[in-house]
Amino acid sequence: MSTAARELGLRPKMLELAVQIGEIRSEGGAKDQRRVPREEIARLEESAGFPQSFEERLRVVDAGEGAELLGICTARFARLARGGCFSPVRFYVNRYRAVVWLYLARELEAFAGRRPELLTGAVPRGLRMLLGEGVDYRPRHWRGRRVGQLCRQASGRPWEVAAARSAVLTPEVLRVAVPDAGERALLQSLRPELMVVRGESTATREVAEALCVAEAEDEVLWHRLMLEAELQDARAAQHRDGEAGAEPEAGGPSARCPAPRGAGEADAGGGAEPGPPLTLPGSGPATRRRPDVVPGTYTSSSGGGLPGHDRPEAAGCKARAAGQDSARTAGPSVVRRRAQLLHRMRGPRRGAAWWRREGELRRPAF
Repeated sequence: MSTAARELGLRPKMLELAVQIGEIRSEGGAKDQRRVPREEIARLEESAGFPQSFEERLRVVDAGEGAELLGICTARFARLARGGCFSPVRFYVNRYRAVVWLYLARELEAFAGRRPELLTGAVPRGLRMLLGEGVDYRPRHWRGRRVGQLCRQASGRPWEVAAARSAVLTPEVLRVAVPDAGERALLQSLRPELMVVRGESTATREVAEALCVAEAEDEVLWHRLMLEAELQDARAAQHRDGEAGAEPEAGGPSARCPAPRGAGEADAGGGAEPGPPLTLPGSGPATRRRPDVVPGTYTSSSGGGLPGHDRPEAAGCKARAAGQDSARTAGPSVVRRRAQLLHRMRGPRRGAAWWRREGELRRPAF
C-alpha cells in the first residue's frame, strides 16, 4: 500500500480510504497487509484528469466544511447527520477527546440534489421527534458501512466474512451467538480491526474503541442475524470442501473448527462450556428443538414471545442453552430472508417520507 501511494502520488490515508470505499481494487486478506495490483495502478494513471479528479472523488469534509458545502449552518448539518440523513466515512478523536466525523463531499452534494427540502425551512416533525429522543445514527451508520467494506474485501473466504460480521459484537453477545468455543476462537483469530489507533493516548484509544462496538438492541440483532447467515455459509462450504473433522469430544472444543495455535479465547470471564456439535445441512438428523419456541424469539417472565429478540441482555429474559438456538438449524437462505425482512421492517416504506407520516414514527434503515 505504501509503494502504491508513492507511485500514485497520493497520501497513505487517502489511498486507504480509496481501497475501503472501492475506488481502488486491492488484494489480500482482511487482516493481512493488502496490496494493489499493478494493472490497477496503470488504470488509474491512464484515467482522465488523474490525480486531480481522483482526489476530488475522495475529498472528505468535517461538519463545518460540510455545512458550508451544503449552504446551511453547522447546527442544522449536525442535526441532519445525527438523524441519519447521510453517513460518515471515517472519524478521528481530537486532543479534547471529541469525535470528529468526516464525510465524502460528493455524497453530501448528492444528498443536496436528492433532498433539497431538508436544507431549508423547518425540520420535519418526525426528524425533530427522533432528535428529541437523543438518537445519533452516525456511529451506527459508520459501523455498518465499515463492516460492509470488510465483508467485500474478504469475499470468497466465508470464515473471514463471518469474522468481519462479528467485529462489532461484544464477547458476551458473541458467546451466545456462537456457542462453539472452537468457532469463536477461529473468528477471533480472523477478526479484523474496524479502526487502527496508533500512537494515541489511552483515553483517546478508549473513545475510538467504544465507537467500534454495537450497543443498540436492534443493531445488535441485525449483526447477529447476518452473522448467523455467514456462519451457515462457512460451515456449508467447509463441509463441501471435505474439511469437516470428527465429532468433538465431550467438554472439548469442536474438532470440526479447531482453534488456531496460539489463539486465545476472547470471551470475558471464560469458563463457558462449548455447545453440542452442529448439524450441517444434509449431514445428519436435524437438531431437536422445543415445538413451542418460535425461531428468533425469547421468552420473557410474563411468558410472551417477542419476534427476533433472543438476546441475553434483555431484562426479564433467559438466555437459551448453548446449541439450542433454532436459527442455527436453518439454512443460509432462511436466515438471509429473515435478515432482509428485518431490514425492510426497519427501513422506510414506499410512499410518503418516514418523517412526514403523522401518528407513526419510523427510523431510517441502519
